[in-house]
Amino acid sequence: MNTTPSPQLLLVEGHDDLHVVDKLLERHKIERPFEIARKGSFDELRRSIYNEVNAPKRRVLGILADANDHPDRRWQSVSDQLKRAACEVPDERSQTGTILDGPRGIRVGVWLMPDNQRQGELEDFVADMIPEGDPTWPRARQYIDDIPAGERQIPPGKVTRAYVHAWLATRRRPQPMGLAITAGDLLHDAPIAASLVDWLRRLFA
Repeated sequence: MNTTPSPQLLLVEGHDDLHVVDKLLERHKIERPFEIARKGSFDELRRSIYNEVNAPKRRVLGILADANDHPDRRWQSVSDQLKRAACEVPDERSQTGTILDGPRGIRVGVWLMPDNQRQGELEDFVADMIPEGDPTWPRARQYIDDIPAGERQIPPGKVTRAYVHAWLATRRRPQPMGLAITAGDLLHDAPIAASLVDWLRRLFA
């Protein structure tokens, strides 16, 4: 088994992140020039940053994580680890995805889901890929909103996640988010998707 670190690596939190990135690149007809590593959670991803920056023969490292409820805190948490790894970190993140210089001439990028500014997560990014005017989108949201508060088990801040998965269930072939991109149910050329793809292109050029 080859355990040599990949020269170009994208860190993500979970399975869905990996497949959304993969399927977006496929739909844009871009052959993926990097490996993707699933860390399982943001805490695991954050803890891995120092070692991943300093992995032998590393040339490019991308970090894709959810902003969740506090984008500024999430940026600070990632920034602290990058500074510890001797990266030149700007005070503020870029709206189009941050790209910065690391040690030994490597390039490092950070993208906070959904768009580097808003609070949210992968599903908030995917919600912006739903075709404008889709008639089932408001119905899917209403379905979730109509569940009485005492019966809802949706964690705080995760309502959009419930909306998106309710909407996915209405498709001709209900599928995970990545495959919904392949099927064309989600717009691979939506502005938010095009922005992420552009960041990946610039980072891993």
